[in-house]
Amino acid sequence: MPQAERGFTLIETLFALSILAIILVLVPKLQVEQTDKLELEHFLDTLEMDVLYLQNTASTQEIDMPYVLKFHPDSYSIVLNRSTQIKREYPSQFTLESSYPRDVAFYVRGVIRNPQTILVNLAGEPYQIVFPLGKGRFYVEKR
Repeated sequence: MPQAERGFTLIETLFALSILAIILVLVPKLQVEQTDKLELEHFLDTLEMDVLYLQNTASTQEIDMPYVLKFHPDSYSIVLNRSTQIKREYPSQFTLESSYPRDVAFYVRGVIRNPQTILVNLAGEPYQIVFPLGKGRFYVEKR
């Protein structure tokens, strides 16, 4: 047979297949990491929207009723008028380091009553969620 009509050698085929196998092994790991990161971002966005909802609800009321964000070991809940309205579970990579964080309550004008810092772990990284005094929003910072 002439040299031009021959196919790939066994070594060339195995080399190409090994490169393809390495790529196929790495892609799902990257997708899982990206999915976990997006889940945490979504959780923090949802927490921010819930705090804004509580502040807005409290700021539109004229009577002093409890508007509280309660933190539990596996979830947090929004309490309006002494009854739980919304309960949200934490993502799997989220853990509270503060053993018993105080509830975040709001005055009638939407001002946070008890400023505090809650220590958490997000995907193994230590963070703190800070609820400052006043109408400002909370923020998350790495420790």
